[in-house]
Amino acid sequence: MKRTIIAILVLVTSLGLSAQSLFWDSSDPDRTVTFGARLGWNFAKMAGKGSGLFGDRKGIAVGAEVDVNLIKSFSINSGLFFTMKGAKRDGEMTVGDIMGVKSSLAFAVNFLELPVYASYHLRFTPESDLQIFAGPYFGVGVYGKMGLKLRDQESFDKSKVNLFSDNGFHRWQYGIGLGMSYTHASRYVIGWQYQWGVRDVAELMDNQWNTFQISVGYNF
Repeated sequence: MKRTIIAILVLVTSLGLSAQSLFWDSSDPDRTVTFGARLGWNFAKMAGKGSGLFGDRKGIAVGAEVDVNLIKSFSINSGLFFTMKGAKRDGEMTVGDIMGVKSSLAFAVNFLELPVYASYHLRFTPESDLQIFAGPYFGVGVYGKMGLKLRDQESFDKSKVNLFSDNGFHRWQYGIGLGMSYTHASRYVIGWQYQWGVRDVAELMDNQWNTFQISVGYNF
């Protein structure tokens, strides 16, 4: 009887230690720094006042990621990314005496972004883990255009405006990101994240750039 009780206690203790190691492992990481390449697909939109009139702008996100592993269960996740954001609206408008002119208004803005995320690692095996991250990101606009296309039955007109050239649009942006990723065999990564813009897109506009992103990657 005594041996049975001791065996049960040993089993419960080992299970408890295993669960503790799974959910939080404060031991030294196998690698202090992990580098990787990422390729993502953005579904970007303009949030805020009147944003329901606009649809998504789809684009890519590509860049290099770095994880500074402090312990096995926690790291600082950062990198540098080229990411495409914006919004689009299709509809009809009146031009002069012509009613019902089909129009397409699009904001195309591209940024270089630097995230600084706190990242929690749930390690299932030594070579696979689920990474949950959140934190701020900072961006600088490298391209910004507003395009307007007008089309009636006989003509077509197209014009573009540089948003970052004395038009009140903010080149420097920042916000909050939240997401997760799964790493298999220490190399192959799939993930998603959502970014909420904090700074308004422009002066006198109560709108922000928000983005949902799915991505794949490879760690070196």
